[in-house]
Amino acid sequence: MIVARHAVSDPGKAAERSRLLEEHKAYLQGAAIRILLSGPSAPPVEGRGSTALVIAEVETLAEFEAFNTGDPFVRSGVYASVEIFEWRPTLGLLLERLSDGS
Repeated sequence: MIVARHAVSDPGKAAERSRLLEEHKAYLQGAAIRILLSGPSAPPVEGRGSTALVIAEVETLAEFEAFNTGDPFVRSGVYASVEIFEWRPTLGLLLERLSDGS
């Protein structure tokens, strides 16, 4: 299954986010799940938190939720909100690559 996580940073935690950024990146790179895409949005409007998206292929939603719980940004409260949901893509070049195992 394909799972997506949409997270919005707490603008009041900018210093904490900066301090944990390399640890967060290392956590994503060393993940036991298959991350297909991950990254932040364009720079946020002043006073708003930045957003980030992770798209992963997992066996179960619980597997992704366990991964999410271990993320340094989640553990430290850098994210003001996190939404996790199963995504069912129906069209696109990346979907075709997933289907043929590339």
